[in-house]
Order: sequence, then structure tokens, then C-alpha cells
Amino acid sequence: MEKVFRTAIVGNLQALNVLLPAFQAVPAFAITGLCGRNEAAARAAMAKHGIATYYPDWEALANDPEIEVAVLALPPRLQGPAAVRLAAVGKHLFCEKPLAADLAGAQAIVEAVTTHQRVATVNFGFRMIESFRDFQAIVAAGILGAPQYGLVEWLLATRRDPGLTWNWKSDAALGGGTLSMMTAHILDYLGWIFGEMREVRLQTAALVPARPEAGSGRLKPVRADDTSNLLLTLAPRLPVTVTVSTALSVGRGHRLRFWFEHGLLELGNGPADDFHDGFQLTFHPAKGAGAGLAGEVRRLAEFSRMDAGFPGRITINRRVAEQFALALSGRAHRAPTLADALRVQQGIELARRSQMAVLAIST
Repeated sequence: MEKVFRTAIVGNLQALNVLLPAFQAVPAFAITGLCGRNEAAARAAMAKHGIATYYPDWEALANDPEIEVAVLALPPRLQGPAAVRLAAVGKHLFCEKPLAADLAGAQAIVEAVTTHQRVATVNFGFRMIESFRDFQAIVAAGILGAPQYGLVEWLLATRRDPGLTWNWKSDAALGGGTLSMMTAHILDYLGWIFGEMREVRLQTAALVPARPEAGSGRLKPVRADDTSNLLLTLAPRLPVTVTVSTALSVGRGHRLRFWFEHGLLELGNGPADDFHDGFQLTFHPAKGAGAGLAGEVRRLAEFSRMDAGFPGRITINRRVAEQFALALSGRAHRAPTLADALRVQQGIELARRSQMAVLAIST
């Protein structure tokens, strides 16, 4: 009989709306506790799903020896110390990305998990989308020849409204901004598909420079980027341009375009699609490419959509949870590792250090 792990979920909206149903769908996890600042919402979910225990904070959760797995949906600045403490008292960890607000915090999590011999994974969900797996399989097969150039765009209008209140997403020191919240995903899947990052240059902007504080309505400066451009070099010499924004007047969705010797491979969704949903993979053969190449690409790619019956984010989080369960049982798995997360955190840190100098042209 498979072991069932007593599990508590920590966080508010993401935790209750996405992670709770995702982990409930995996038999290896028995959700026995919820932890979050919004006690009313947590207790309503507990009543609905028959969950026994409420924890007012993660310290209370740490003191409960019955809990074996902690599922964290916390801002990066809070996740760092919480994960270190929970690993130290013997909890296995499901972490959000990025691991922490800075590289030192991420390294502390890795050290705690390693020292206390815990199992941990990080919620890099794009690896679990079939079309991304198809993309990776086509690249790994080498049938398109050497990669020449890549362009990644994730362009949204979700935070263009200047009336949205100031919160942790407005402060890079708390883990906010597109570099931490969105580019972390991109750095992960680019490393998974193409290999490690060799060089990076960063340019950022805050298109919405101030937001009202909750309650007072007083404008408070935004100290995080809502738009970022990265110039990357992936191993061995692949140039890639990455543009991410949440504050444009018109969103265009999430799209990857990579040119190879024998054609262009595209993967993208639209602005109306869910975060993880709606991706379509297309191939454009180069002039003179072999007649059978398009058929070989189709053979390697299933071009499949997500499972019926689950919204996109829940499905993808469920898949990560399933791989986490395999890792906990000691079986072969595809769960993203702390080593993957640490490489992403190092990439974010290098990007911040490389912030482009502004050279004005005199007129």
C-alpha cells in the first residue's frame, strides 16, 4: 500500500484556489491542515473539504509533528525563512518560485533541506505542459539543426490599472516584479530545453510608477519592475531575447520563437488564455529543408491539450504534485529540483547585477 503523507497548505488565494484542489487530486497527499492570514477563508475551505486543523502562521505548523509535508504559496521574502524552519523540523517541502527574495535566502533553503535530508520540489509548472514537453523533445532530437536565435515574449495587461493597490508585488526586495515572478519561469524552461545560461544583460522599467496604499489610498512608489528585457546567451552560443511585462495597454500572451538551421519552431498562447493553458506548437520549415522534416516534427509532438475537467493552473500544479509524490517515494520522477531552482535564482541575481547603464545621446 502506498504511503499517504499528512500535508498542510500554507498561503491564501493561490493556496486555496489552486494548490488545495491540485493536491487533493493526488492520492499520496492527505490534506489535514491549512495555514493562512485569512482565517475566515481558510475555515470556509476547511468546512467544505473536511480539513481538521487551522494554523495561524507557519511557526504553529512547524510545531505540529503530525505534518509531514508543507506546501508553500508564500511571497519569496517569507518563503525563505519559512522553508528553512520547516525543513529543520522534518517537513518535506513544495515551494513556490523563486525560492527566496535573494540568492542567500535560496542557498539557505538548499542547505537546510540537504542537512536534514528532506525532499523538496519547486513549482516550475511549464515543464508539465504537453506542448512544452513536445518542444523540448523536438529540440533534444536535434532534427532541426543548430539553434540560431530565440525570442521569448510574455506580454500582459494584468497590472496596467494604476488603481491596483500597493502590495508585495510592488517591491523587488519582497520578491515582487516581473524578473522574480515571471522571468523565473522562463529561465527555468530555457535551461531545461537548451542548457545553462552563460551571459545576461537586464533592462527594467516600472510603467506604473506608484500605486495607492490599501486603506489610506495614499500613493506609494513602486519599487519593482513591471517590465523587463533580458539579453541572454545560452550554452554554447545561443542568443536569446526575453521581454516580459504585466502593464502594457494590450496583452499578447506568452510566446516562444526559436530559429534553427532547418526552420522556425513557435509555441504560444493568447491574452485570453489561462496562465498555463492554450499553448499551440507550430513549425515553419526553412527553404530547402528536407521534405520529411515536417512529418518528423509531427511524429515527435503530440500537440495535446490539457486534461478535461480541470482549469489549466490546477491541472499543471497537480502534475507537479504527482511528480513530487514520486520523489517522496524514492521513485524516478520529473519533479523540478532545488538545483534547478538555485540555477534560476543565480540567473536572477546575475541579471540584477548586470542592469544596463543608460547612456544618453546629447542633442
